[in-house]
Amino acid sequence: MDPLDTRTLCLGALTEGDASGYEIRKLLLERFGHFLDVSFGSIYPALAALLQEGLVDCEEITQRGRPDKKRYRITDAGHDAFVASLLQSPGRHKTRSEFLALLCFAHFMPPEQVQWVLDERHSEFEAAMHEADRWLAESGDGTPAGMRFAAGFRRAVMAAACDYIREHRVELKQR
Repeated sequence: MDPLDTRTLCLGALTEGDASGYEIRKLLLERFGHFLDVSFGSIYPALAALLQEGLVDCEEITQRGRPDKKRYRITDAGHDAFVASLLQSPGRHKTRSEFLALLCFAHFMPPEQVQWVLDERHSEFEAAMHEADRWLAESGDGTPAGMRFAAGFRRAVMAAACDYIREHRVELKQR
């Protein structure tokens, strides 16, 4: 298993207790959505693979007038595989940004369009900072320190991005 792929994230969610695919999706969005793109279309295939490998168990719960609900539980082997995947890598920090790629070609764009792009990203980054602030304020003492660290790190990166745009936008205006 690759460190922090969707399968690993699903196992991590299940370390907190049994959950349906929908509940796992919701937990991953709440915990990781502010700093990690989680492909929700890959959650159910990941759960199917984990089930086939014996890393999770599944109980089907009959519901009236609705499809059966599947509730997943991590197995001992799944817990071991989860911990092993965490120990494989220190985790990369990737910066993939259409925004930065676009600005590489700013010299082909009208100056007012470039400034609009900068304003849009600045607003997006400020919103991400506020979301991290909200999450940190609402997360209780029981929230693992690593999750609080990740949210604080995200906030710091967004604050630095806002500062950089504010301080350097004139360079793009002058060119």
